[in-house]
Amino acid sequence: MIHLDCMGFGNYCRLATAVQLQQVGTEITATTTDTFDLTSDDFFLMPDRSLSYTDEKNNRIFLNIPGQMVYRDTATLQFTFTGLFFSDRAAYSNN
Repeated sequence: MIHLDCMGFGNYCRLATAVQLQQVGTEITATTTDTFDLTSDDFFLMPDRSLSYTDEKNNRIFLNIPGQMVYRDTATLQFTFTGLFFSDRAAYSNN
């Protein structure tokens, strides 16, 4: 296993990726839309993170992503993060 910035402790990440959010019932997922921006590896270790977000009513809320190991889909080559949720406050300290 290799270490990439943002694959562990700290609150600054130089990596960025575009994702598409999807909600089915109460389950929210985020799937990458750019194939290799996070990594060219077949996995990505995502730490707990709370991302500041502005909703469609211009309210500041947080998109919370629980820590997880995600694996590249063999057909689409994208990563899908699961267990996401919105809240009024950050659920994770981002440390």
